[in-house]
Amino acid sequence: MSLNLERLKGYAPLCFIATGILLWRWTAPLSAVLPWIIAAMLFFAVLTMPLSRLRPRREHLVIYLIQMGLGAVLYSLLRLWDHEVGLSLLMCFLAPAATAAGAMTSLMGGDTGFATAYTLLTHGLICLVAPILLPLLEPQASVSFWALSAQVGMLVARMVLLPIALAQLVRYLMARRGRQPQPQRRLTYWLWLSSLIFILGKAVAFVSGGIAETDLGRLVASFAVGLVACALQFNLGRLLGPRLGVDVVAFRQAMGQKNTALVLWLCIAFLPPLAAPGIAGYIAWQNFFLSYYMSKTRL
Repeated sequence: MSLNLERLKGYAPLCFIATGILLWRWTAPLSAVLPWIIAAMLFFAVLTMPLSRLRPRREHLVIYLIQMGLGAVLYSLLRLWDHEVGLSLLMCFLAPAATAAGAMTSLMGGDTGFATAYTLLTHGLICLVAPILLPLLEPQASVSFWALSAQVGMLVARMVLLPIALAQLVRYLMARRGRQPQPQRRLTYWLWLSSLIFILGKAVAFVSGGIAETDLGRLVASFAVGLVACALQFNLGRLLGPRLGVDVVAFRQAMGQKNTALVLWLCIAFLPPLAAPGIAGYIAWQNFFLSYYMSKTRL
């Protein structure tokens, strides 16, 4: 009896997610390797791409304004019930596009340049927006504009700019020899699967460390708004892409796939405790969405 590889590929992400969750005590301490895995994914995604495809476009600004506007409206409504849960929702919209968004778009056959350019834009904007917005949301937060911008900028340089620069250097050296780099979709796919183990392990470790000190009902509510934010952004990207004449896969990934690690750090450092679980939940929810979309993709 022959194995159906396409069907097995559909189940593989769930197996890796389950491994990260069940073995979190062992996988969470190893999560320091995660930024390098994601940087490698971006490197291979842009290896075949000229820099001209990374220019910002009008549609990028439209996406950002839609996300910020929708997040602000939902936060204004939810804060009437619970301010901290409302902050949790808002941070799910404020989060910049994931460094891996371009790589995942590449795996799904979408416009890698569009998603990667949005990653660069949103990481640059959060260096400006977060130091201004966080003190307004939480007056007790002491945020140094330049210090926070510098920290975010260093993260962007390591995880986004460095792999793009290395990819362009490799392209140049190969072109000097009359060769062209080839897409590495399968390698990128397995890098993504391995990242799931560490992402989910880190999320479970975070939740287990603070769950005893938090009201269970409000904790569940914070996780729930993470699901709402995730579902809204992925589905809005799918619906709005054709209307704006943008590749659907790229638009969906740009809107829905988030750099949750960066925003989780902002929540822990500057906001009340209940702002963070929504982001931790978003980590799990977005990987379930990605697993579903990948199961529909032929590599």
